[in-house]
Amino acid sequence: MRSLTPLGLHVASLESTGSSSRAGNIAVDPESGAVYVASERITDDGVEVDILRINQGEWEPEAIASFSSPVLAPFSKPDYLGETLDLHYLPDDRSLVILLAGGDIATLALEGSDGSVAPIEIVGSVDSGIKAAAWSPDDEQIVLVTGEDNLVCMTRHFDVIHEEPLRSDEFGEDKFINVGWGSKTTQFHGSLGKAAAKAPINTSTSFSHPTDTGLPQITFRGDASFFAISSLDVYPNEPEKARRQVRVYSRDPNAGFVPKLSATSESLPGLEGSLSWRPSGNVISTLVRYGYEGGAEGREGKWDVAMLERNGLRHGGFELREGTDTWQGGRVRGMAWNSDSEVLAIWIERKERDVVQLWSMKNYHYYLKQEIFSHDPTSSRFRGFKWHPEQALSLYVFGDGFVQARSFVWDTYAARLPMPHDTASVAVVDGQRLLITPFRTQNTPPPMSSYHLSLPSVPVHVNMSDLTDSLAILFSDGTVQVWDLNTRLPDPKSGSKLRGGGKVAEPSLRYSTTLKVEGRRAYKQLALGPEGKVAVLSWTDSMGKTGCRVNVVDGKEEDEEVAELESDVERLLWTPEGELLVFTAEGQLSSVASETPVDLTLCPRPTALSYSAASGLIFALSPNAKLHLASLSPSASPVSTSIASSVTSFTLTPDFLIYTTSAQNSFYAPLATLKRLAEGQDLLPHEMKWDERRVERGSLIVTACESSMSLVLQMPRGNLETVYPRALVLAVVKQDVLAGNYRNALLQCRKHRLDLNVLYDLDPSKFMANLKDFVKQVPEVDYLNLFISSLSSSSKPVDKVNMICDSLRAILEEKGVETYVETILTTHVCKQPADYEAGLRVLLKLQDNHPEIVEDAIKYIIFLSDVNKLYDVALGMYNFQLVLMIAQYSQKDPKEYLPFLRELRALDKWEQRFRIDDYLARRESALRNLKQSGPDKFGDAASYLSRYELYDEAFRLYADDEEHLPVIHDLYGDYSYDRRDFAEAAISYVLAKEDEKALRAYERAHAWRELFTLTRKLNLEKNKVSELVQRVTDHLASRGRHLEASQVFIEHADDVDSAVDVLCRGTEFSEAYRLTSLHSREDLIEAMIHPGLEEGHEVLMEVFEEMEGQLDKEMKRIFELRKIRENDPESFFIVDTEPDIEGVDVATNATTAVTGFTRYTVAPTTVFSQTTKMTG
Repeated sequence: MRSLTPLGLHVASLESTGSSSRAGNIAVDPESGAVYVASERITDDGVEVDILRINQGEWEPEAIASFSSPVLAPFSKPDYLGETLDLHYLPDDRSLVILLAGGDIATLALEGSDGSVAPIEIVGSVDSGIKAAAWSPDDEQIVLVTGEDNLVCMTRHFDVIHEEPLRSDEFGEDKFINVGWGSKTTQFHGSLGKAAAKAPINTSTSFSHPTDTGLPQITFRGDASFFAISSLDVYPNEPEKARRQVRVYSRDPNAGFVPKLSATSESLPGLEGSLSWRPSGNVISTLVRYGYEGGAEGREGKWDVAMLERNGLRHGGFELREGTDTWQGGRVRGMAWNSDSEVLAIWIERKERDVVQLWSMKNYHYYLKQEIFSHDPTSSRFRGFKWHPEQALSLYVFGDGFVQARSFVWDTYAARLPMPHDTASVAVVDGQRLLITPFRTQNTPPPMSSYHLSLPSVPVHVNMSDLTDSLAILFSDGTVQVWDLNTRLPDPKSGSKLRGGGKVAEPSLRYSTTLKVEGRRAYKQLALGPEGKVAVLSWTDSMGKTGCRVNVVDGKEEDEEVAELESDVERLLWTPEGELLVFTAEGQLSSVASETPVDLTLCPRPTALSYSAASGLIFALSPNAKLHLASLSPSASPVSTSIASSVTSFTLTPDFLIYTTSAQNSFYAPLATLKRLAEGQDLLPHEMKWDERRVERGSLIVTACESSMSLVLQMPRGNLETVYPRALVLAVVKQDVLAGNYRNALLQCRKHRLDLNVLYDLDPSKFMANLKDFVKQVPEVDYLNLFISSLSSSSKPVDKVNMICDSLRAILEEKGVETYVETILTTHVCKQPADYEAGLRVLLKLQDNHPEIVEDAIKYIIFLSDVNKLYDVALGMYNFQLVLMIAQYSQKDPKEYLPFLRELRALDKWEQRFRIDDYLARRESALRNLKQSGPDKFGDAASYLSRYELYDEAFRLYADDEEHLPVIHDLYGDYSYDRRDFAEAAISYVLAKEDEKALRAYERAHAWRELFTLTRKLNLEKNKVSELVQRVTDHLASRGRHLEASQVFIEHADDVDSAVDVLCRGTEFSEAYRLTSLHSREDLIEAMIHPGLEEGHEVLMEVFEEMEGQLDKEMKRIFELRKIRENDPESFFIVDTEPDIEGVDVATNATTAVTGFTRYTVAPTTVFSQTTKMTG
């Protein structure tokens, strides 16, 4: 869907050198961009050759060397071919190699960086002359065909590698093995019988056309591993007749690059000499002529560009669109693929003038993209052309006295109208047809289109208006046409159908005008502006002054010359205000004849340039794939900003910049954010993270249509894909929601599977206020159900869903329950949590008022819900009629539920409800219904609450029941005791008046105060109390609670000795002294307290000695580590000075773990060692 747009045009006149010579051949220095021209003059003594240099940016030829040769071509050749057969630049040697048809081979060394050259040196000569020559793409080998028709291969230093006769009767090393499969003799011929199989095959004899030059042609494959030669082979029996053959040779590096015949082409009647191997290597392009004796049969007056495979077989091609006069009086002079295999240039000699056509292929269809003519009407013939070796779309055409340098870019002619008028029309140039497809309504796969415009000639440039549904076309003769396309837009009521029906568009020519030509001129571009004005950019040479000229036409008055510029202008832009901007090759954007001049600097020579009228932003894609941004705002920076790299294509919508990258991603950047960036405002980090989507490798953007929320991509093979990026869809949905167009927003969300919560989340208050309008716009029950079922509370308050459901249900109930019964049921079921019971009550109401729709309503709520949950809820409502309704319309087996329902019906009310609640695991409700059954059911209730631990509910139910409450306390005490909550169990036993159980629980809870309080209340025997005292004090002493243990001995056993003893064991000596004094037991001081003091002193001394020894060891280790740090810091800080062991990634378990500090020892620690508290 792309077309070639002329970008640069420069002409170097050889007349300025003062010589009457003509250009014989050219060569290009890819590094500096300089062009070298071999200008030749035929004299009586032979040929004189001048070498001219044209520096990039100057375009003034400079003679740097010259030489003469006394030998002319010893064979016949056409007049347009000069004596300079080949001129080649060797980048490594910085030298030129000149090959003359007479046989001389000369070199010219470009020595100094200042441009100085050495004298031309004749390094050799071929006595029989040179008919054809070609250098390998790696510049390591040159292949020649001599005048004696010998194939000669030489190195770059002209050492002969191999020589052999050009023609051979052998097919080659890759000869086919034919076993007869698919041949005529093995086919079924129906009613014709076996005789048809035995009939001889009609093979036509191939003869060359009389206009064939008879010269061979040589072409290399892009990887230099093969080359092909097209030669004219004479029939042995008829020397006056000959035919063309293409032979393919291989260059085996293992055999010293000696060429070997690989294959010979099949017999192709009408085969001509033009030959070019596509650099990618898949096909060899050649020419087939039809309609003469010995040529291809049929289609008189036609040529085919035939594609040959490496094995010599034909594989596709296309027809040249030339008239009969060209076939009769003209010829195809040559063809060549560009460096990236995208464009095939074909040089055609017509009766009146020469033309170079540029063809490209997508989806197996060849498009004629451009026709290049001479800029000078007085010199309309070419002498040759050559592609730039590295810049794929730079072409050099030379003729008598001039060299043209033309550069092109791939451009998509797409309309970018604002919403809702955007048609997303894309125009594709294909010869004299302009193929147009409006992608808003149709996605017609190329090479087809929705419709086309028939044009008088191949257009130079096409521009589509950003304001109206129109386009302008520029032709090579200066004719400008403006067309109104009148594209039909979709009808908003019928979706994708065209408004009014009929054709997709009805284009009409608004006006056609031709610019006045003064002097030499070549047209480059045009731009369609407001009010139908068209600005035309052209290269001019008037009175010896060259430059760029801008003319403006409107179809009403004569064309107006706006400006004549000396700078190299590459693009034109109109602003919505009618201001005309020009963009120069240096990257400067400036205004033409404006009171408020614009002066911006972008990247030089961008491959794509686009202007957003809505935001005033300009985007440029540099040759190194960086995307630059600039703004026309006065407050913005005059220098562009790079916003992305590795960009392969981009386009604009009124709200987004969309671009793809070589990493197979597409990005969607809001223009509002980019405008702030261009004006120097600070952006938050998340604002620079744009929406992203993966695309197929090599995808390029064709166009984007914001109204249909679509992005059209073209795959490398040529087919189209339409995607609907989330960013574009959300932008349109947001506009609809904020404008209150809820129906359109909902339909788009439904179509593109977008979360319907966006209808509420964008403006919650407005949505709730317009809820009635929402129902009015979306009256369909299915759409309402879809909206409600899609609601979620993930990003809003939890009650969002319930609030919308309740409000929407209230509105729908006013409109009629019978109409919106499904939606009302949906609002109940989709609440959080689902209110199944309320939904079932709706069914009960319907059964009374509208029984005819109950069946459908039940089926719907069953579809919407889990039928088992619905069945349980109905059962929990104790309504057997409702339960039967749910069960009958579900997939439940009657054997599963009917016996159970019959059993329930046989019970009384409260026991029935108890059984239902117990079945539904509603334990608390079941307990309540069991209590309602009467006091005689308390045993069952006690068993039930004990089984399901319903003690809290039981305490509430039996709080006033003095008879049964103690039983519940006793049960709860057992429950707590089993859970080892002894304190809680003891309290419950006390309330249940179970003193023995309470006593045991207090002891297990170690609540000694409550325990001994209860013992006094129970008046336990003294020996039992003593046993309790002993057990309690042992426990307290083991827990370090010696004071409490002594208190128990004194208060509950009156045992002073034991009390003092336990205090001494706990080092509570002050309390021990107090007790001995209080109870007049001074004898215990010598018997217990003093021995306890001595024992405590010994223990403390042992501890102090151990601590002192530990401190000495640690201080010694610290001194050692300080010494190591001073003497060997690398070892101390564990610096790894050893190289990594190759092949070893992970240490094994047996590896010693490195440690920089050990606490008590200098011994290494392994991963198996265990940490100990102290080591000696």
